[in-house]
Amino acid sequence: MSNDVDNEFFSDGVTEEIINALSNIKALKVIARTSSFAFKGKQVDVREVGKELNVSTILEGSVRKANNRVRISAQLIDTSDGAHYWSKNFDRELNDIFKLQDEISLLIADKIRENFGHFNVGDSLVTHHKISTEAYHDYLKAKKLVSRFNKSDAVEGISILKNILEQYPTFALAHVHIHYAYNILAAAGLMPVKEAFEIGEDYLNSAHKLKVDLPEVHHSLGWDALNKKWDFKAAACHLKKALELKPGYSDAHQKLFITLILEGNLEEANTHINTAYSLDPLNDLNNYFMGYNAYINKDVKGAKRHFKRCFEINNKFIVGYGIYALSLAYQNQPKHIIEVAKSIPEINGSKTEQLIMTTLAYAVMQDKVKVEVYISKLQPLLNTDSRERVRFFLIYIYTILKQYDNALDLIDEGVTHKEPLMTLVKVDPLLEPLHNLERFNKQLDVIFALSNESKPQTKTIEKQLLSKAQIAHYKTAILDLMDNEECFLDTTLSLRTLADKINIHPNHLSWLLNASFKKNFNDFINTYRLEYFKTIAVKPEFKHITILGLAYDSGFNSKSVFNTFFKKTEGITPSKWVQQHSK
Repeated sequence: MSNDVDNEFFSDGVTEEIINALSNIKALKVIARTSSFAFKGKQVDVREVGKELNVSTILEGSVRKANNRVRISAQLIDTSDGAHYWSKNFDRELNDIFKLQDEISLLIADKIRENFGHFNVGDSLVTHHKISTEAYHDYLKAKKLVSRFNKSDAVEGISILKNILEQYPTFALAHVHIHYAYNILAAAGLMPVKEAFEIGEDYLNSAHKLKVDLPEVHHSLGWDALNKKWDFKAAACHLKKALELKPGYSDAHQKLFITLILEGNLEEANTHINTAYSLDPLNDLNNYFMGYNAYINKDVKGAKRHFKRCFEINNKFIVGYGIYALSLAYQNQPKHIIEVAKSIPEINGSKTEQLIMTTLAYAVMQDKVKVEVYISKLQPLLNTDSRERVRFFLIYIYTILKQYDNALDLIDEGVTHKEPLMTLVKVDPLLEPLHNLERFNKQLDVIFALSNESKPQTKTIEKQLLSKAQIAHYKTAILDLMDNEECFLDTTLSLRTLADKINIHPNHLSWLLNASFKKNFNDFINTYRLEYFKTIAVKPEFKHITILGLAYDSGFNSKSVFNTFFKKTEGITPSKWVQQHSK
């Protein structure tokens, strides 16, 4: 939130970095940027947000920046009833934005863990980059421009990132996003693939040398290995490393999906795209890949639903229209293909996409006269920046027309130039007529020479963090603090401060409470507070104190938390309970 529109990039970026930080925590489901931001600045019912994103709790807040100061507010809210678990304001000088983001992220993670159960939290969740706040602000702006998936914004974003690198050449994320921007230009047919890959690879190599442990670097290395080198083994390896570093990394699940499905590993691929979708359901690219997954698996209704949703979210998602047209061609719906082609807004590449789709529609109709007319219009485009995309769709057009030699000749050309779209030909149902041809299978041998052929990974069982002797020791220490010292009466008590009192790591204490007492931190502490409240609430000497005052005296620091916990535990309101027991 800011009166300065330009500062919106900063506010959005800080929010995104907190989301990314929380995504580093294994076993914590965190909705990614795109879906979270869909509700930014809107007056919406938290119950609707919870339903739309399939979450039980939301983190709501704001970022306000003025000169060199920033105020960040954050609050955890239950989506079932709007109850507040926790809230806090941060007023800071902008001397170290990364330190501030880390402080906030760690505190939020602690509060989530205290309320909902055990998970491990690292000592730091945010990478501290050595750049100025101004450069970081520019990086956030460039990142947002690149994510819009069109040429003009991508070019502007690249320009900003290059300017940052002139001053901070070791800032790895700037290198990564320049590489990503060139991949977008190549994928959308807005720049020759070979040229885009060569320029982008230089930046990716620089990022790899600078910071090999960044999940974003491994994500890009995996995507590069797949698109440029057709190295499915390396792609899967890098993408799994990215997920190891950042378990809730929606984009890495998304790219691992495409790596696996192109090889024909449909079952494991389906797991990853559904994970990506659950983490970011309002993301245009996730809906596009969900649609593609449905098409490959011959799920007609699923393909229609997700492609439709993709274009509702972003009608300028140019690369999605052609693949949707293939799905419609498989369903024998040529008129629908033409309708979708006409709906594409005027943007870079739209005329080419409309021409491709119209030609495909007439091929499905088997209208050979019109097909030849439109093919003659496509042929000259094989000498333009759109050559790879045109060649790819001509393969389908010729296959539908049963001109198999023409289709195979085009695949040979694509293989020669190692074009990324050639990796799609193995699993596409429209190309099934080619599967019995020896020449086609030899082409697949070349494309998939470095196929991963990976098996689904077995789930690892979490090891017990403490020995039996340690468990017994710490349980005794905790119970002593509760029963004899009544430390639960401290309204500022937290998981970390309790851990300090018995000299145990917060991760181990969180695990112990959940494993041995079957309660998260807040439920464990609030149980003691509730029993203490019930003891003093019926004593005549405390009749002059209000119920809320007694709740605070019992260690509760929030009216809503007290009322909610009391009713959940006792089944009635505090006032009703007091009324009954006072008699």
